[in-house]
Amino acid sequence: MAKIYIIAGEISGDFIGAKIIQNLKQLHSNIELLGIGGPQMIETGLKTLFSISEINMMGFFEILPHIFRLKKRIIQTAQNITSHSPDLLITIDSPGFTYRVAKLAKTLNPKLKMVHIVAPSVWAYKPERAAKYAQIYDHLLALLPFEPPYFEQVGLSCTYIGHPIIQQHFYPDKKSLREEFTIEATTKVISVTPGSRIGEISRHMPVFRKALDIISKNYIDLMIIFVLANKEHKKIIDKFLVGSSFKYSFGDDKLKSFAVADVALAKSGTNILEIAASNTPMVVAYKLNQVSFWLLKRMIKIKYASLVNIIANEEVLPELIQANCSAQNIAKELLKLLDETNNKAREQTKKTRKILEILGFYSAEEPSMVAAKLIIEKFL
Repeated sequence: MAKIYIIAGEISGDFIGAKIIQNLKQLHSNIELLGIGGPQMIETGLKTLFSISEINMMGFFEILPHIFRLKKRIIQTAQNITSHSPDLLITIDSPGFTYRVAKLAKTLNPKLKMVHIVAPSVWAYKPERAAKYAQIYDHLLALLPFEPPYFEQVGLSCTYIGHPIIQQHFYPDKKSLREEFTIEATTKVISVTPGSRIGEISRHMPVFRKALDIISKNYIDLMIIFVLANKEHKKIIDKFLVGSSFKYSFGDDKLKSFAVADVALAKSGTNILEIAASNTPMVVAYKLNQVSFWLLKRMIKIKYASLVNIIANEEVLPELIQANCSAQNIAKELLKLLDETNNKAREQTKKTRKILEILGFYSAEEPSMVAAKLIIEKFL
């Protein structure tokens, strides 16, 4: 029996982990899975050490109140890995947690083979991380085509696999979806992703609410669909929507919620690719804690926050970050996309389709299957 310890630290990593586990099981008849994951990885049979919610955090300032608890979890996880003596450790994204666990686990067991999925963004900031990863990992699986050289030049074997997020089933027929949702043809629909963390939601919702209020003055028949990572977040969102003049609901099926929309208001993150693949134009908005933003801005080397814009090297998607993330700016950009007399929405979706092609959207083999085959061939 092959024993694999696999760790994901956030919702997007949980999805990637689940897809890879499914393919590993398809290719290998006898695998035991241990580690840390969310609902999707647990559904595949993973025995999780603790809830993924305990380590699903982002930002420098935001993490500080939890630093001692996180350190305990890092030590606990590394010790748990050592006690189970797995054939392979797989870590997914969340470098603040996964790298520290992997480094400590390597110290406790120098012979442990380790693979990391989702390359740290060394092309954006902290390029020295490439060498640090090369010191402890045996292989890196990258989601972006331009990433391998950054790691190969420091001696870490790296393979581009494509982005697993594109493996989902998307819905191209907006008309039939509107019928399914019983949405009138005259209704304008905006899909909103306020964030997967409570801190993100708390920062975004006051601004998003004001922006939607502005738009509702221009479009009386307006429907807002909030797409949440966690059903418990509904209670938080509701508090910000008391007295709103627009209709709103919570989309249980996020991909249908993205596809049925005329436009989307998206917090910066993986959801942007899902919205793009749903053929829905969008505005990207994001606010960090001010201290976290100040620190990040001092380190960052790129002009854009969203992956679509980074790959295109132009602002295909309007980005409203930090001070620019105001209700007036958000409403202004969304109204441009909603205006059918211009071609803003059509131009954007045309360009995003080209970016999806670069990310392997139409490739013959799914990224998670490519990953699973490589893991079995090299490490099991």
